[in-house]
Amino acid sequence: MNGNNQLENSIRWSAVDPLGRKIVLYDRTFVSHIISDHESKDAANRAAIEQQVQFSIAKPRFVIKDRSHEGRLKYLDLVDVPEVDEDKIKTLTIIVDTNVTPHKVLTWIPKRSINEGVKKGERIYDARMADKARL
Repeated sequence: MNGNNQLENSIRWSAVDPLGRKIVLYDRTFVSHIISDHESKDAANRAAIEQQVQFSIAKPRFVIKDRSHEGRLKYLDLVDVPEVDEDKIKTLTIIVDTNVTPHKVLTWIPKRSINEGVKKGERIYDARMADKARL
């Protein structure tokens, strides 16, 4: 197995979501997409919240369907992003591909705000109504 395939198949970490699904982050995704695809400050912020991302998959506020891509889910939560002078509380969106097993993290995006429209049937999980989980 060459180094590239090892990186592709090497699991950086895994988490089990509230509905019992195993979700993994591959080293290759972390290095080539989550970190390398972004400017240095954004890449540093994304790296700094990695543990919070893993926790947010296990205990998200919401899980909703991604309207733009069949088989993808968005895990939504709040995170504490360290900045130079102060930490910022931001909305976290984690994109997960459910077309593969185990499901895999594609990216995560910390944002200043959120504006997600959710139609009936698109909300898969709501932490406040965990007994009403769907899917």
